[in-house]
Amino acid sequence: MWDDEVDVVCCGSGLGALAAAVAAADAGLDVHIVRPGALPSVPSGPETPWLGAGIEDVETREYLDALAADLTPLDDSESDTAPTVRTVSEWTPVTGRGRIAPFYGARLQDWAQQCLTSSYGVLYTRLTDRGTTSMASGAGDEIQVKMLGAVEVEPAAGPAAVLGDWLSAQVQDRQIPTLDNATLQRLVFEEGEVLGAVIDTADGPLTLRARHGVALSTEPRGAGSVTDQLLEPGKPLQVGLVGYSASRFGRVELLELSRDGAASGDCSSGGVRDAKRESYRSRPRRG
Repeated sequence: MWDDEVDVVCCGSGLGALAAAVAAADAGLDVHIVRPGALPSVPSGPETPWLGAGIEDVETREYLDALAADLTPLDDSESDTAPTVRTVSEWTPVTGRGRIAPFYGARLQDWAQQCLTSSYGVLYTRLTDRGTTSMASGAGDEIQVKMLGAVEVEPAAGPAAVLGDWLSAQVQDRQIPTLDNATLQRLVFEEGEVLGAVIDTADGPLTLRARHGVALSTEPRGAGSVTDQLLEPGKPLQVGLVGYSASRFGRVELLELSRDGAASGDCSSGGVRDAKRESYRSRPRRG
């Protein structure tokens, strides 16, 4: 049934797919990237799905729509096409004893919406312990950070362009196999678990088994808006894959490490670090 078998399949034109692929490759996983030839601009409207616009397979459509069923629709003006710049610091537990971080359903819902309205978001079809590094946000939340490397952003060049070029270079350096001019046709399920994906290519359908899940990047939604962010010329920033514990959504961000151990007030998220042989959870809960 399967044409090939890998650990992770990363699909989409957004930078979230590239970042997820780099993180998985650094964790020692077998990765395959699937990217369309053109960068689609997904219009916003009552009939436009949050995820996987253009996918018509009923089971895949139901799965993706269920992940965003409780989100509030947003206009194009509420999307931000610029990468988020954050300041983060090391996480210091309240006590030296082990503890369980509180679960905030509303916060995870807000985070999912932030990722889905960003050109830098990514969805993981499975979710368990990713071997993440705990860091602190400006609001005092415990967040998870996967640092992918350092980049110097010159404001004149534009942080989005610099980030895109940097991630593309990281993919090439790691020699991650990339299938261009191809799109996700559908996900393959077995007893509610995502086993792999069927890819539309110029040579016909390609079936890829994904032992540890599929990462699907968000796509640009219309023109959006660009938030002006002051960047110090030549100052190195960390490229991070950002997320919350228990969330299957992540986002690529530019991160600045706080020198005094405290994060600035504008920090609200961190990044996700993938561990070797990570195992993702598949079907979303319903009802």
